[in-house]
Amino acid sequence: MEFPTVSADKTHHVFEGTPIYDARFAAVREFHFPGLAAVTDESGSYHIDFFGRPLYAERYEEVGDFFDSTAWVKTADGFFYIDENGSRINSETYTRVSDFSNKTAAVYHSFCGATHITTAGEMLYNDWYYDVRPFDNGRALVCDDDGWFFINTGGERLEAAECPADSIPKGTVRIAPRKNRIPELLEGQSYDAAVILVRHAEREPFFRGEPGVGKLVTVRGEKTAAALGSALPKIAKAFASPMPRCMRTAELIAGFMPEADSMLGEPSAFIFDNAKSQEFYQNNSTAKAVRSYIKGAELPGHYPIEEGAGRLLSHLKSLCKEGVTLCVSHDLFTASFIGALTGYGFEADWVDFMDGCILLRNGDSWRLVWREGEVILP
Repeated sequence: MEFPTVSADKTHHVFEGTPIYDARFAAVREFHFPGLAAVTDESGSYHIDFFGRPLYAERYEEVGDFFDSTAWVKTADGFFYIDENGSRINSETYTRVSDFSNKTAAVYHSFCGATHITTAGEMLYNDWYYDVRPFDNGRALVCDDDGWFFINTGGERLEAAECPADSIPKGTVRIAPRKNRIPELLEGQSYDAAVILVRHAEREPFFRGEPGVGKLVTVRGEKTAAALGSALPKIAKAFASPMPRCMRTAELIAGFMPEADSMLGEPSAFIFDNAKSQEFYQNNSTAKAVRSYIKGAELPGHYPIEEGAGRLLSHLKSLCKEGVTLCVSHDLFTASFIGALTGYGFEADWVDFMDGCILLRNGDSWRLVWREGEVILP
């Protein structure tokens, strides 16, 4: 498709020498797919369509061009990304960003560090660095405490590299990977029976417009799931959400095939209308939605959170017969369950891959133990 071009005085766009709209701006840049261009006037910076119409009502300090149907915008608080409808792709604000290329972008967060995200606004892999560079031919430069090296799009470490000439000063923040505490939380506990509830292992990343049902566990995820299994007592029984990534995670941890359990995934103890909930999460951040859910917000297709947590608690208790039982679910349900029972709001963090909680039964008494403490259960 041939796009209109920038006029000689850079105040509007023309096609075959003829202006395509009447408006004039202080500055305009080239159109990019899906037919949007960055412009600036006395009100600020924003994007327009082929008719010169603003894409949205907001005005920004600066805006980037659209690549992969995604563009960055800058406010007084920092940078974030918008899609072709002018909506934010996630709730995060960054200190530095790159344009998208091959559906990924390099971003810098004020207290997390640097990483790569997808067009769906989520991390491409589950690591933060001091510095990162955009991907080129499937490889990207990153820097951690060991120095500079290359990674692939799966986050796997490749060969070492020289420090780039334009590297930012080392000493910027970087959140190191958090240790999975499930084994140590269970170790030394006195119990008649226990249920371990965890999120699945690291999965393939989501990209905007792609269904998430078929996303599989990554190579790194398989290794860490197997390692978690080796650090736990023998699993007596295993259950998992029917989604392949949960079933595979449970198999690797337990060492045998789990039973598919719809209370852990489709539709789950928290959801009564799967179609409504899926439509909702196609357009909303899971973490942001769950944080509001924990505070009592109503979500489409969901039971009230206290009711959902009660349903899941009753179900987990029914599975807790003897020994250690494993249950693998999703971040949505694991965070909702923990939040409802403990009051923890996940405001500053989130449920990591294979993070979760443990239900312990002693006679008729129940406790929930997790990385932030424990609570007595009804």
